[in-house]
Amino acid sequence: MRSTVDEQYKIPLIAKLLHTLPHYNITFHRTNSTFRPTDEVYLESLGILGSVPAALLIVSLFGLLLYLLTRCCDRKPRPAHSITSLKVTLSVVTVLCCAAIGLGLYGNDDLHNGLLEVLTAGRKVDNIISSVRNQTNILENTLSQRIRPQLVELADIFDQPASNQTALSLLIISLNAVQGNVTVATNAAGDIRRPLMGITMSSFLATGDKWELIRWPGTVAVLALLLVLCAVLLVGVARHSRCALILFSVCGLLAVTGSWLMSGLYLSTSVAVGDLCMDPADYLVSEAPNELPTEVLLYYTQCETARSNPFTQRLRESQNSINNARSAMNIVSKISLVLFKSSGLQPKLGAVMADLNISERLLTQLTAVVDCRIVHYSYLAATRGLCEGGLLGLVLMLIASFTAAILLTVMVWVDSHTWIYIRKRNEYAQVDEPTYISHQPVPNHQTMARTLPRNHNNGPPAISGSHTLQYPRNKQQEILAAQQHQQQQQNMRQLGTHTLGRLPSHNHSPHHGGGGKHGPNKTNGKYATLSKQCKTLEANDFY
Repeated sequence: MRSTVDEQYKIPLIAKLLHTLPHYNITFHRTNSTFRPTDEVYLESLGILGSVPAALLIVSLFGLLLYLLTRCCDRKPRPAHSITSLKVTLSVVTVLCCAAIGLGLYGNDDLHNGLLEVLTAGRKVDNIISSVRNQTNILENTLSQRIRPQLVELADIFDQPASNQTALSLLIISLNAVQGNVTVATNAAGDIRRPLMGITMSSFLATGDKWELIRWPGTVAVLALLLVLCAVLLVGVARHSRCALILFSVCGLLAVTGSWLMSGLYLSTSVAVGDLCMDPADYLVSEAPNELPTEVLLYYTQCETARSNPFTQRLRESQNSINNARSAMNIVSKISLVLFKSSGLQPKLGAVMADLNISERLLTQLTAVVDCRIVHYSYLAATRGLCEGGLLGLVLMLIASFTAAILLTVMVWVDSHTWIYIRKRNEYAQVDEPTYISHQPVPNHQTMARTLPRNHNNGPPAISGSHTLQYPRNKQQEILAAQQHQQQQQNMRQLGTHTLGRLPSHNHSPHHGGGGKHGPNKTNGKYATLSKQCKTLEANDFY
């Protein structure tokens, strides 16, 4: 039962720092920072601490609203280098935000492991308490429901007349001693079991398992969604995607709101756990049932040599009573077998001795179970899991959510400043390829006159080169138009060597018999449309 200094609970530094945070009520008066979850004033102080990130959320959203009101109508084109700097800023801040989210995942894992240690240690303590209750109940039932009725039957047998009254008197005295010792042992077992009847941890542990089964994967899912949102922003920056940036602006506002709210929740919870970790034993004493004495809890939470086991006295009384009952039962067996040979006492006496031996074994097991070291180790595992690993993970999640909230606010601001100046790429003007008139049929002279106006000197029809296709404003389009114009002139030079007479492809046709049919300027029913003077085509001639 000796306990070293290393086996005692030590208050972590993080718990001390969180406990020093001022606790104020709604009237801004400082309150007691002792962990009291049932006290309305204490809960009010935690709510005020948690409202600080909520106030920062309101400030950040108001600032973003003012920015959007001033910039939403600004459509000025921005220089390329300024948008590039915004993209670089977005990329850097997004990477930092991903690192903060990763810190939150790490803290969530630490908190999960710490809570699992608390739940595991709680199950061990609950099993020990259940074992003590069960063994004392078995001991009490064995003594009161099995041994005592058998002693009553033996007393009825011993009421018969005997030849030796002195031996009979000694027999009755020994039997009464057995009954008295059994009663003392039964009462001692009841005294050990009675304070533990009100301690039930199974419902608390089941609730903790249920909430942790929801909290841990839920937190991982939320942080994973934030990582996906950051990935969408990086893709939008890399691909110059206006749609992705707008999507982040909308979803980023929800992310900012959620991050600030989680910061407030983590801050209140961290301070509450820090207050609890200042003196966990004191909280257990305050929450213990009235049937459980304070010295019992302090004995198991501290396990110091200066404190004696509160159950030791009752256990010793029970063990002494069982030993005295067995000694007296040996006397009863010797005398009764001599005085009452024909009464069949041997089975009854053997059953009583067997039950006394069972009771002695139960008391030996109880002595080992109620030792403080087993419960104390579980208590240390629970407090260290909650106040060291769990509280550290909770603080890391607080830092991560607070940092992510700030970075997400900056990202939404810069993103809203960036996508406004991202324009869709101007599509090049579609220029139809030239369709030469020589390839188009001309049904009559009126259409020919509209298509190819003649000169004032009644010369062959020509197309003025002063009316050409307008060049696009874009430099690449100008180059494309120039190349098309050169190709057009080359085609005109190739076709300009022929007059409005027959086309070369019809020179092999005979002149007689066909001139009257087709006319002088017809070739198989088609008019020639180009002459040597044709150099360019007017743009209107293509429409």
